[in-house]
Amino acid sequence: MKRTILLLAALVLSVPAAFAQKYDGPEWAVVNSSSCFLRLKPDYESGNETQCLMGTVLRVKGAERYWRQVDAPDYKDVWTTELNVAFMDEAGKDAWIAAPKYVCCVEYTRIYAEPSTVAARIGDFTLTDLVRKGTETRRGWVQVFLPSGREGWVRAYEVMDFDEWVRTREATRENLIATACRFLGTPYMWGGASVKHFDCSGFTQFVYRQCGIVLPRNAREQIYTGEEVPYDFDQMQPGDLLFYGTPATAKKKMVVAHVAMYYGDKKIIHSSQVVRISSLTPDGEDFYDREPLAVRRILGHVDTGEGIRSVAVRPWYF
Repeated sequence: MKRTILLLAALVLSVPAAFAQKYDGPEWAVVNSSSCFLRLKPDYESGNETQCLMGTVLRVKGAERYWRQVDAPDYKDVWTTELNVAFMDEAGKDAWIAAPKYVCCVEYTRIYAEPSTVAARIGDFTLTDLVRKGTETRRGWVQVFLPSGREGWVRAYEVMDFDEWVRTREATRENLIATACRFLGTPYMWGGASVKHFDCSGFTQFVYRQCGIVLPRNAREQIYTGEEVPYDFDQMQPGDLLFYGTPATAKKKMVVAHVAMYYGDKKIIHSSQVVRISSLTPDGEDFYDREPLAVRRILGHVDTGEGIRSVAVRPWYF
């Protein structure tokens, strides 16, 4: 019996090693679909940790069947499928980063094989996806190239020059709340970090990035950024982040389980089942009856060494 238990334990311990097979393919890849899921293990039933948008550079580390183990800007040792990415060597990766790009500036559209909405569809194209700029234009359409090099066409009003997009970001309280409200009703999904679905910290990160600020990916990291402010309706400002979870005790560390954005008027906007506005007082609609662990102010603390950077300094994709 003891021997059987030891053998089973050895098999269990050997499973992770089976995933880390030797990999001698291209070291780099760029996300080639509108978004890709990054999972804990090379299995569709494995937990989704986050998503990366089209144009994001990944370092490839391992392979298991059609899965690839990668490091992403916010996560290490996660897995995605090979058809979601375009593989590159070092020179190809550097050329992709240096190439002039368009960024998708509408919430959802398509990339077409020809400059026509009746042409074959290459794939969907969502807010903040990146493609390489082409040189041709045709009657309101612009030529683009996917990371794989495949040619496509999108309507000119659906994209911006990426450098111009970076220059025109304005991180104000008003812009943060207006941006957050654009996504009301978007469904919650664990690991969601694209316009199609959000988890709580994916939502706050995405909203801030639209306004030119790159936050860490998870609530347990975001809580250590910026400046702590009191949980006081007279002192909190729209855009402040409120964190919820289990306080630390003498025996256990603090557990950060949720993050929301202060909306103003004693309300929060957050991704909880769906993106919604909840009251912080019992007499308001959709009362969120939880005491926050902390409130953090992000604005005024960008590029100051406090874990918050502007998209001009760190575009997140690279």
